[in-house]
Amino acid sequence: MSQSTENDTTKWNDKAPQNIPETITQTTISSSTSLPSPPNKPQHTTAPSAAAPSQSTASTAPNQLPTTTVNDGAAPENVNQTHLHESDGDQDADVEVDTQSDADSSWGDDGVSTSSTSINSSMLNYTYENGRRYHAYQSGSYLLPNDEAEQQRLDLKHHVFKLILGGKLFCAPIDPNPQRILDIGTGTGLWAIECADEFVSAEVIGTDLSPIQPSWVPPNCKFLIDNAEDEWLFSHNRKFDFIHWRVLASSISDWPRLFSQAYTHVRPGGWVEAQEHEVHIESDDGTDLNAGNLQRFFGLIDEASVKNGKMMDEVAGNQKKWMIEAGFVDVHDQIYKVPIGRWPKDKRLKEIGMYYQAQCLDAVEPISMALFTRVLGYSFEEAQVMMVGPRKDMKNPLNHVYMKFHFVYGRKPYLGEI
Repeated sequence: MSQSTENDTTKWNDKAPQNIPETITQTTISSSTSLPSPPNKPQHTTAPSAAAPSQSTASTAPNQLPTTTVNDGAAPENVNQTHLHESDGDQDADVEVDTQSDADSSWGDDGVSTSSTSINSSMLNYTYENGRRYHAYQSGSYLLPNDEAEQQRLDLKHHVFKLILGGKLFCAPIDPNPQRILDIGTGTGLWAIECADEFVSAEVIGTDLSPIQPSWVPPNCKFLIDNAEDEWLFSHNRKFDFIHWRVLASSISDWPRLFSQAYTHVRPGGWVEAQEHEVHIESDDGTDLNAGNLQRFFGLIDEASVKNGKMMDEVAGNQKKWMIEAGFVDVHDQIYKVPIGRWPKDKRLKEIGMYYQAQCLDAVEPISMALFTRVLGYSFEEAQVMMVGPRKDMKNPLNHVYMKFHFVYGRKPYLGEI
């Protein structure tokens, strides 16, 4: 079998591009910088119809990928029977710094086990620790809080992901008329809600450990309480056209099993997409070496996560390998440099960096408090002290640092394809 290698590279410009670029960088906001409010959550009095993402060829940007419409497991005539994964390399283009910066029990009709649909009191009996609220269902599986402050941060991060993709929710060239879509680890449910609005004929299901999703949602969207590391509570007779998850590095211990379950529950010809970012900083000009507090902070996060059985910093770079090992084909890894702060010269990168810096500043406590106190044995006061330096490094406009985001997607082979 021949192996195809693709390296999708496009450039950012000041206008919203038709071709979504492969690189973004990080930026920092000074304390005096005013941060525009992110868009309000969508109102769902109606579920407006939206066109499917535009697509062209597999060598173009994520919103211009080919679409194959399939109604069963048979491969369409125009599909090459020897599809292999794409080997998208790292995007090495440096980000130009703005030197003029302002510095500033049975199966239901829907194919879901009825045991997953009810919320009992144990799921709502939240635990409280160090001033934050945590989920109660299978407590300890996920060490980040689920309170209102964390929900707002997750919604802001959702906005950052959409900015990276030029307003798109995903990169995969899915069928323009999907019937079943699954969002694993849905969090506040914003991705699932917007996906349901975009694909009004699809049933969109979001699963999570915490019942924090809104009740006012599109009629084709629903949420279930479930642990993605357990056996998935879906009938094998009703498979999904598209399965998506995002930022689960702190949630999953057995990643090969997660990809294997996704392979089982997606139909032949269907797509799976995993969106994760690396948990360390880099720079193109060496200024990451000046952000020692931030480097040490992420080092401790990695150390604690490994002790907790999660290996957070290893996830993003290994998704492609795990997806291929699970049996997927046409696997792509699109990598973006996402800046922390407003330091890039490019206007779009500056905007992305501004929002991402705000998200990162809000994330310092929730991503570290339980890891530092429960796993590393820090006191609450010691953990708080450890958070001061990283925040300063994030705000320093001279630190031109970024984190790499990986958008990995692959297709389940058609019956008889391989």
